[in-house]
Amino acid sequence: MKRFLRTSAFIISAILFSGCYTWFETKTPMGGDSKIISLEDLMYEPSRITALNPPEQVLVSQGLYSGSIKISWTEVENARTYRIERAIIKPDSNGEYAQPEEGDFKVINKYVYTTNYTDTILSNLTESKNIYANEAYSYRYYYKISAENLIKNYESSEYSSVTDDTCGWLFPAPQNTEAWKGKSLDKIKITWDKVENATKYLIYRGEDNLRTGDFIASVKGSSNEYTDTIPEKNQGQEYYYQVKAVLSNGTESVPGAFALGYSLKDGAPQAPSNLRVENGYGTSTTSLTVKWDPVTSGKGTVTYSLFKTSSIDSSYTLVKSNIAQNSTAINDNDVNPGIKYYYYVQSVITDANNEKTKSSFSETGPDSSSPAMGFLLSAPGAIDITDGATSDSITLKWKDPIGWETQSVPFKYNIYYSSEQNSGYVVLNQNYTPGAKDADGYYSLELGKHSFFRISTVNSAGTESDLSITVAPDPNAPQNVYATKTKKFEGFENYSPNKKNVYPVKITWDNPVGEVPYGYNIYRSTKRDSSFRLLNDEPLIGVNYYIDQNETAQPGTVYYYKVVSVNVLGSGKKGNDPTLDTQNNCRGYGALTVDEWFREYNKTVMNSQRKLTLMHKSNDMDKLGSETVYGTLSGSLYYNAQVKGLGAAIVMKYTDYADYYINNDSSEGYYFFINGNTDTEANMSGNGTMHKSTTSTGMYPGIADYENLQIKSGAAGGGYYGVTTKDLDGNIIFANGQVNWIVGEENRK
Repeated sequence: MKRFLRTSAFIISAILFSGCYTWFETKTPMGGDSKIISLEDLMYEPSRITALNPPEQVLVSQGLYSGSIKISWTEVENARTYRIERAIIKPDSNGEYAQPEEGDFKVINKYVYTTNYTDTILSNLTESKNIYANEAYSYRYYYKISAENLIKNYESSEYSSVTDDTCGWLFPAPQNTEAWKGKSLDKIKITWDKVENATKYLIYRGEDNLRTGDFIASVKGSSNEYTDTIPEKNQGQEYYYQVKAVLSNGTESVPGAFALGYSLKDGAPQAPSNLRVENGYGTSTTSLTVKWDPVTSGKGTVTYSLFKTSSIDSSYTLVKSNIAQNSTAINDNDVNPGIKYYYYVQSVITDANNEKTKSSFSETGPDSSSPAMGFLLSAPGAIDITDGATSDSITLKWKDPIGWETQSVPFKYNIYYSSEQNSGYVVLNQNYTPGAKDADGYYSLELGKHSFFRISTVNSAGTESDLSITVAPDPNAPQNVYATKTKKFEGFENYSPNKKNVYPVKITWDNPVGEVPYGYNIYRSTKRDSSFRLLNDEPLIGVNYYIDQNETAQPGTVYYYKVVSVNVLGSGKKGNDPTLDTQNNCRGYGALTVDEWFREYNKTVMNSQRKLTLMHKSNDMDKLGSETVYGTLSGSLYYNAQVKGLGAAIVMKYTDYADYYINNDSSEGYYFFINGNTDTEANMSGNGTMHKSTTSTGMYPGIADYENLQIKSGAAGGGYYGVTTKDLDGNIIFANGQVNWIVGEENRK
């Protein structure tokens, strides 16, 4: 009897420490000389990195560099590369900047290997003419960064927060540089607008406006003027001045605009008077007519030079020189709509010795009490479309065209529509008189929905401007956005799993009711409400599906998809809202390989065994008996160990057992919900088999079959698990996959 008990104890011990706990992935040599590993070792599951933290302390240069913006951030542990997205925000008509929206961000670099990046906004600064006037200097640039490790296939981090610190801008040149033009015999005063944070300014002078001249002086950053003393021999000579701003770190801006200046020469004539633009207040659509009163002189031949500046460029441009004395009217055809032009005239006397003496410029600039200003009749420059009161309407919004404040009779507007972007426009509303403006200065008009709209301006004489830019309504959001969940979709066999053994997700949608948008943009996030990243580089055209071959997808991680409709102009912000998707239709995740399915299933099985107590008894015979433990979330695990003949049998029965929620979120449902048995029988030598199977539902439905797993010398020693995976509808993805008995032994840190 004692011998029988000792033998039975050996068998029970062997089975307890091996056959029943094959899920602890104990490797046993096939020869049978296995070493039994302690339960503490068996129960240890190394923690794994599955996702990266978002970058922190993102700092963006603000007005520190003339052509670039520099970004830096703290290193993220285990990150290999960083992905950078940028949103460019233009100022509104009041010079204010809106906060960027998610759809404003575009990828500018997917693979940055350091924790700093230089975003080159403008290149060839020294070679580009009029670089100082580039609109990029008026923009604001917002950045967000994600950490990635595609080598180890970690889940990409969420994006860094978008704050004031992540907004940058360029270091601009001094604007509105002016120089005296004949106000003094021996001095030329240069002025400019101050630049924020400038510690000094550098002054350059040349004899033409083809290149930056010679450095002549510097002044402190607290000043914005410099007076150049002109020797007598150079009086009357024209000079071109430029100014650079300098920061405390020595960074120099690009040169500002050329400012023409000169000192008077003895005997200089008077500047012409009564300079005006006769058709200047939006009466013409093609040219401006500039006139002035003639100048007489008995000292030589009188000619004139006509110059102009504009509301977008303060540089003086020569319109025409050597204008005859009696030709006091010039048509300027080199003008564009949407710009105000300011004109200046200069008298030039050429004596018998062919020496020229020039007057000062006429005082007719924008700061004058009587500016010689003109503008073409122009279409509204700011146009937008928002939703109307019904699904079949839109609200067309626009601001006054340039020069509206000069009109005694307000402008009227013609509203056009078309089904084609570049042709076929038909008047929808003619000579429309708008009502009051809103707080942002926009007029608004509710109209029936059409594909494209344009607006023209009509003055009091009935003259019509050219048509405005084309605008189009944002398409409505797509319908029935659905992402597959562990699904074998059509064409599935053409795709391979990623390095973490996760297959792609297929996202499908229907067009908005009654609409066929130009295209769609696809976004993905691990959160319902934020940190979405754009997946496609260009809008998807002519298709209603997208295959997300997510190279960083992790087992057990769900993803939320947003599909946004866009029009042919690239505009569109309407998409499905994952936060309102109570049916989780836009939540998706890829199917797993059978090996990876077993690893994920095993996490619940392993955790269930840690709750048992009889198996931990120090005396082998005390391990006999039965107990029931309960799932953290649901169900139970029944354990029973008995002597059976010259061996032993252990029953492990799962009933509605669950320990984990998907994403640790009860609203997402159970991760694995297990029913079935993982039983073991073995002889006196500790050899035997496991048998029976379990069925799992939850995130990854499937069956784990133990019938072909072998027990040798008291431990798992051969055979395979039979794994069948299914989708949520019960359709088989992979049938009867043979998962090697050592799967799970890999170190997966």
